[in-house]
Amino acid sequence: MNKEKLSWGLILLFVGGVLLLDNLDVIDFYWRSVFSMWPVILIIIGVNLLVPKKGIGNAISIVVTVAALAFLAFRGTFPPHGNWWMFDHNDWKSERRISSPSREAGELSNGVFTHAYDNSITTANLHIKGGAVEYEIKGLTDELFHAEATSTIGGHQLETTTNGSNADLTFSMRDTKKGDWNMRDGENRAEIRLNRNPEWRISLDMGAGAAEFDLTPYKVASLSFNGGAASFEAKLGTPLEETIITAESGVASVEIEIPRAAACKIIIKSGLSSKDFPGFTKQADGSYTTEGYEGASNRFLINLKGGLSSFAVKRYD
Repeated sequence: MNKEKLSWGLILLFVGGVLLLDNLDVIDFYWRSVFSMWPVILIIIGVNLLVPKKGIGNAISIVVTVAALAFLAFRGTFPPHGNWWMFDHNDWKSERRISSPSREAGELSNGVFTHAYDNSITTANLHIKGGAVEYEIKGLTDELFHAEATSTIGGHQLETTTNGSNADLTFSMRDTKKGDWNMRDGENRAEIRLNRNPEWRISLDMGAGAAEFDLTPYKVASLSFNGGAASFEAKLGTPLEETIITAESGVASVEIEIPRAAACKIIIKSGLSSKDFPGFTKQADGSYTTEGYEGASNRFLINLKGGLSSFAVKRYD
């Protein structure tokens, strides 16, 4: 049998088995913890390219794949900020210090980014672009935008333009080719606060990483997430006339929370993704809706698209 098919078959069995057991509440599995270990997949692919196509090559491929999946399974049983590593992060860092003209690899890059609030601004577009970083939106600010970023893999930059009553902000990573791609928990992160007055349109574009958005204090017109191997969690407050949420992912965990009283419709296009939509009714066209959606004056429209992902839309009181 082809070793590539063996490896991908094992990976699909692993992901499908974990998704099933997690959905049945047999285990508590933290995909966010696993996504920080995404280079393991590259190791599996690399081994398959190096070993012979037949004979002992198949055996090596199976052993490496099973070992890698066992490691990911072990990693996923610990919360994202759990103390799972069996040696001290600081000791590991000191062993890898490499001099650099700008800063030492692995050294923290800190930055504070702000944009002043003008009460003439009624709408704001926020574009977040990055990878291998944990983004958090939580809390209020008297400024229009306030972010504090800490990273070992490159700094951030904020670009802003205003046109009449509209502000356009792009918060993105820069200089990601320099430094040490060190994925230590809690050090590659950006904490963002927004002003509650404007109507916000927020988009997040990331490869690998995690995002946790508490958007309950804000007026959100739209929220868009585009990610590869990532974890995305968002909690929203009362919708506008129609608040549109879009999530498109490759291998990701997406969890969205909305108020129980809010009307909502979910349209999903996915391959092997798992779905968890408690309180929704499946319609003839394949969509899922809450009771009274069609006649609601304020409602959510959620569009989900993914390959091998976990999608959950939950309602809170």
